[in-house]
Amino acid sequence: MTVPEENSRVGVLGVIGRSLAGVVAAAAGVVFLLCAWQALSSRFWASREDLHGYGLIFGVFLAIVFAFIVAVVLPLVFPRRRRSRLYAVTLGSFGVAFILLIALLVTA
Repeated sequence: MTVPEENSRVGVLGVIGRSLAGVVAAAAGVVFLLCAWQALSSRFWASREDLHGYGLIFGVFLAIVFAFIVAVVLPLVFPRRRRSRLYAVTLGSFGVAFILLIALLVTA
């Protein structure tokens, strides 16, 4: 009878861990979107509020950090058998976002 209890305990811990990863990934995703929006709006729609471009600079660097957090944590939400493929997708997407954000910063 100890085997089913251990399996159920591992199952509960797995669900809690996956739920926690989902919350972290969602929060980091929201912060990423806000930082990327700040960088984009500072770059293309120059306003009087951001005269020196600090919104662009800090928005790009913070967006890169939070995009990396999303890319690493998001696959942990899904079952183990899908994680390797999801890591390839999320890290590839992070690479594209990284290149676009750096291009946004350099071409300003």
